[in-house]
Amino acid sequence: MAKKAAKSDFIVTDKKGNCLKVEQMQNELKASIMGEFVRLRKEKKVTQQILSERTGIARPNIARMENGTYNPTVDMLVRIADGLDMKVEINWVEK
Repeated sequence: MAKKAAKSDFIVTDKKGNCLKVEQMQNELKASIMGEFVRLRKEKKVTQQILSERTGIARPNIARMENGTYNPTVDMLVRIADGLDMKVEINWVEK
């Protein structure tokens, strides 16, 4: 359960009771998603340029997503998945 700790600093506790800032959790999730994306793209031998052509997403934006400096929208994730002949699934799971 999220609780307000300071002005705009939300704290969440994990199963063990450890406090994590929401921003830290977001960064970890983004890194995990982008790591999986890069792994799949390379496994399928699809270059950033080819993926750009398949999705209509500019190649520099794909590169920025991969290095963590660009936050993709859900729409972009769906387009990328389609460009890799895949689909995106998001699951909510208990802590």
